[in-house]
Amino acid sequence: MGAGNSVFSQAGNQATGQNNPFAGNSNPYIQAARQTTLGNLAGAQQAVTANRVNQSTPYQNLNYSQTGTDANGNPIWSATQSLAQPFQQSLSNLASNVGQQTSQAFNPTNLPSTGIDPGQTYSEAIMQRLQPQQDMQKKQFDAQMANQGIAPGTEAYANAARVFGQQQNDARTSAVIGGMQTGLTANQQAFNQQLQTYNNPLQQLGAFNQATQANYINPAQQAAVAAPDYLGAYTTSNAADIAAQNAQLARTANTQSGLYGLGNAALIGGGGLGGVLNSLGGGLSALDNYFTRSQNQSSPDFVGPYY
Repeated sequence: MGAGNSVFSQAGNQATGQNNPFAGNSNPYIQAARQTTLGNLAGAQQAVTANRVNQSTPYQNLNYSQTGTDANGNPIWSATQSLAQPFQQSLSNLASNVGQQTSQAFNPTNLPSTGIDPGQTYSEAIMQRLQPQQDMQKKQFDAQMANQGIAPGTEAYANAARVFGQQQNDARTSAVIGGMQTGLTANQQAFNQQLQTYNNPLQQLGAFNQATQANYINPAQQAAVAAPDYLGAYTTSNAADIAAQNAQLARTANTQSGLYGLGNAALIGGGGLGGVLNSLGGGLSALDNYFTRSQNQSSPDFVGPYY
């Protein structure tokens, strides 16, 4: 509403650095185009002002304020959003927790990679339990071979020992694999627990933000304003000038046609030379009156025709 002086000033658009070639133009059509645009601009700004409705909800508040004007004099608006009480203190606490937690990158520590005792893997712990059983099974195997009369070093003993060894090796392999799987599971669980602890403040802040979302109404929409239609104004102005010129030419043609008609009537009517002179005198008198009127219209100091 204060933008008109800047938009149509001689300086033109300060943002683009272009001068306004139509500034100060006295053409009534140009003036009409400018005033129409100023009216549209004022209406658009008034509509925007009317749509800046301050709102208060149980969760958040929205307040508009005009904080200045731009280079063209248009108002600059600011929208301030704030939480309703007592959510302000809650947000401060959550934001503080997030700031402290995220000040350092996530770095999991003390993840389980050991078994029952420090420095011992799960596979080693399982093997520690399995080894006494396998030692006992070895003694039972030797006793069984002796009872059957199969002495060490014989082919029968070698075959039986090979099968027994494969069984014990399979048991140890299974124990190692089981221990690795147990260790990986424990490691993953500990990692997830530490990650959950790290992300907990972020999740709380996100949940708080979601829970306090406000349902605002009537969002303000800025209306678009067209520039002055200078081309249309000049087209209308030129059309009016051409129409005036055509009317003037028509009046001149009508006057000349009347003069020629008087001369022909005098000659044809049989008045002879005297009639022609009388007709010519009347025509000159009419022509004199015509030029007198024309000159009076263009020059107030004109006092009459000069022959």
